[in-house]
Amino acid sequence: MKVLNSDYFNAPISETPLVLNNETAACSFCKKNTSHRLELDDSIQIIHKETDVIKTVCLDCLKKKKYGFEHQVEGGYLTKNGIITESEKYKYLKNSDEYSTVLKPKEDQLLAIDKSKIANLIHTPPFNAYQGAIWLIHCNDFMKFIGTWQHDHFVKQAPNGNAKEYFNEIVDNWNGDDFYDKQLGPNKSEYAESVFYAFECLHCKQKRGYVE
Repeated sequence: MKVLNSDYFNAPISETPLVLNNETAACSFCKKNTSHRLELDDSIQIIHKETDVIKTVCLDCLKKKKYGFEHQVEGGYLTKNGIITESEKYKYLKNSDEYSTVLKPKEDQLLAIDKSKIANLIHTPPFNAYQGAIWLIHCNDFMKFIGTWQHDHFVKQAPNGNAKEYFNEIVDNWNGDDFYDKQLGPNKSEYAESVFYAFECLHCKQKRGYVE
């Protein structure tokens, strides 16, 4: 299992959409087919300076910063045109009851992040997610994605071994009292399909995550 270890990503490469497959076209940048590659579609947008149409990208060229990825992050989006906050993209959010207490603080922390850190995340691949990867933020920086967790991960990481309690402490979105038991626990439903995306703060090592 080959692991991709960078500032903001420490998980198997299989957690990214990049694959090592002879059927995948050669990279549009280096024209090689020796590195993990991704054939682009509308679900993933890249940032680059080439004038030619880019159809396929590879991991080697990402490491060489020949291109980057647009990302959704807490509070907004990193795009080829810079940061766009959620309320800039979806104007109606400013009229919501929780805008000033929930969303605006997230937008403010995103706008305060150093440009070098933004550039670093742009040159990090997205992780596989059903509805699109969202990067979490902590200590004025983007968090490191550390993989998708199952029950055993929570048992190992929980200070007192109580996996459900630890999940409730670090999950970013709430899904009800019996969610863990049905979706992630040792006796989870045979129909369980939820995934927990785990992150670690680069500075204080705090864990956070969210479920889909």
